[in-house]
Amino acid sequence: MDTNLNIKMVGIDHNKASIEYRELFSFTKAGAAEAMKVLKERYPIDGCVILSTCNRTELWISTESNLSPCRMLCALKEADPADYRELFVEREGVNAASHLLELACGLDSRIFGEDQIISQVREAIILSRKSHCADMVLEKVFQTAIGAAKKVKSHVRLAAPDGSTALQVVSLLKETLGDLKGVSCLMIGNGKMGQLVCSALMSCGAEVKMTLRKVMHGTRQTESEIPEGCVMIPYENRIQELASSKVVISATRSPHYTLKRNEVEGFLSREPSIWIDLAVPRDIEPSIGGLSGIDLYDIDHLTRGESGAANETGRKEAMKILRDYLDELIQWFAFRERVPEIQDILKLSVEDVSKRLDHPLEAIELPEEEKKLVQAEIERAVEKAVGKLLFGLKDTLRHSLWKECLGAVHEAANKDTLKS
Repeated sequence: MDTNLNIKMVGIDHNKASIEYRELFSFTKAGAAEAMKVLKERYPIDGCVILSTCNRTELWISTESNLSPCRMLCALKEADPADYRELFVEREGVNAASHLLELACGLDSRIFGEDQIISQVREAIILSRKSHCADMVLEKVFQTAIGAAKKVKSHVRLAAPDGSTALQVVSLLKETLGDLKGVSCLMIGNGKMGQLVCSALMSCGAEVKMTLRKVMHGTRQTESEIPEGCVMIPYENRIQELASSKVVISATRSPHYTLKRNEVEGFLSREPSIWIDLAVPRDIEPSIGGLSGIDLYDIDHLTRGESGAANETGRKEAMKILRDYLDELIQWFAFRERVPEIQDILKLSVEDVSKRLDHPLEAIELPEEEKKLVQAEIERAVEKAVGKLLFGLKDTLRHSLWKECLGAVHEAANKDTLKS
């Protein structure tokens, strides 16, 4: 079915770009909100969404213009598109929508089928909505992707038993250290990722300390979720805790390093230690990895980038479900093109009823104001009843007949003799 999905997107992700390039185009939550507002003010677009995770940054726009989302994203980051064009992928229309459905299920994640991406997709559209940057088109596309992902997650087994970043951290540490019971770990960052990692480590018997800011993003300390059994320390004390930590992990959304080489050199453990940076942009200054006794890993070292080939059966089952959701989305957009025609039919129908009510209402002994109220209620009821019938055609009439049927109804509505 031919239809017009006026959506475009550009993405830079782990498939083509290393962490050094991905972090150049990453956004904090506050940065994404501000960037979307700038785009709405600067360009003729109806809506926009920025999805920024450890593995990708994507800019989505809804527009009928020939704007390039790649140029728009580069303009936000003051980068020359020519320098990074090979790292970007641009999609539009049905191709873009299909990509988002697969993405929300984790089919394009470094950890195949991982669960966190669906929350990240949901948070992206919510942030766009709160920033007054989401239009009806992007809302529909993102909500369809979220709904499809939920269906896939409940019907298809995609992720391996260790299919999460938190469990990948545990796996890496066990390979290096063996038993984690009693191992001292410092977790910098108490967001969702930090909480998951802490819980996974403590389930293995590790002794975990987690940093906590007194006030973070307007949230009071008492409102933060603290994993049971985790020792909380002020964020400001993180440097002093390094000397007693066998494992140091950082996972914040800070645009700056949480651990800098010149700040940590005098506070390091005499024993070899493992440092893991789960953030994009990176939290730990890369040069720290060159210090004696420190093994530094980033998100790209942690996730091995396994493709879905090992789970082809799950992929095929997921794609069957996604196809149904994509068809439904295409149908929605196709019918949406008929909405102006439907609205005109509704207007004509209400005008017709209003004309037919003139004489009956004059004959009723009611104050003039009450007559107007009665007429307004009747017109509203007519609009709802006729609208229900016309919009119901989307689910009851073969798609190929929509144009012909609505065209005939529109022509009949225009022939009303009472309006001539």
